[in-house]
Amino acid sequence: MAEVTFHPLHPWALLPEKPKADRAGARAERDAYQDSFRYLRIPRLPADCPPWVLGQELGWSLRSPLTLTMRPLEDIGLAVPDAEDPQQAGRRLGGQRMFQRGKDWIATKDASWLHLGDYRTRSGSWEGMFIPNGQGTVEWRLGFAAQIPAGTFLMVMPPPSPSTPGPGVPLGVIPAKAVNAMAERGGMSIAVQPDRPTPIQRGQEIARLVLLHPDSLRATAHTPHDTAAQPAPSPADTGAPHAPEAPNAPRPAP
Repeated sequence: MAEVTFHPLHPWALLPEKPKADRAGARAERDAYQDSFRYLRIPRLPADCPPWVLGQELGWSLRSPLTLTMRPLEDIGLAVPDAEDPQQAGRRLGGQRMFQRGKDWIATKDASWLHLGDYRTRSGSWEGMFIPNGQGTVEWRLGFAAQIPAGTFLMVMPPPSPSTPGPGVPLGVIPAKAVNAMAERGGMSIAVQPDRPTPIQRGQEIARLVLLHPDSLRATAHTPHDTAAQPAPSPADTGAPHAPEAPNAPRPAP
C-alpha cells in the first residue's frame, strides 16, 4: 500500500485530513423526518450511495491556515530593462506593486490583502504566504511538506462538495519529484484564483489532494466498432466461393 507523509514546517500550519462522510448524521435526519413530519421526507439519501461516499472521502482535505478575505487579483506580466528600477517602473505604470517571478515581473494593483499572510520564518525574516502567480492566480504556501512514493503523482482539485464557497482552485497534477522537493523550498503550495471577495475561515477546506498511480495518466480508451450497423460483405468482396444454387432455383431469362 502506498504511504503519504505530511509534516508541518511552521507552527501555524494545518496538516491535510482524511475526509469522512457523516452517514450516521444523514440517516438520523432522514429518520427524524419520517418519525416527526406528516409530509416532509428524504426519499433518497446520498450517504447510502457508495460512489457518492467514495467521492466525498477521496484523498485528503487541504485546510486554510488563517482567516481573511481574498479578493480578485488584477495583474499584468512585465519585463523590466536592466537599467531601470522595478519599483520605479511600477509607479510609472500607475502605482503597481511589483513581484519578481523568474526573469520577469508581475505587476498588481489593489492587492494589499496579499500581505495579510506574511509569516515569520525560522531565521526570523518575513516571507509571503501569498505570491502572485500570473493571470489572476495566487500561489498559496500552506506551511507543510508532503512526501509521496517515487513515480506517483499528486492531484490538486477543488473540494467535491464545499460547504462554504472558497476561491477557485485550478486542477493540477504534480509529479513526486516536485512534491518531495517542495520541503526544501518552503513546503507545499497550491494555486488559487478568487473571482470575487471571498471570506475564508481558518480550518475551512479549500482544496483536495489525491494520490495518482502512473497508470492513471497512461491509461487509454478504446471504442469497439459497431459491426451490427454495417452491411455484411459480399462473397466477391471477401474472396469466398459462391454458394451453390439450389437445384430448382429459377434462372434468369436469356
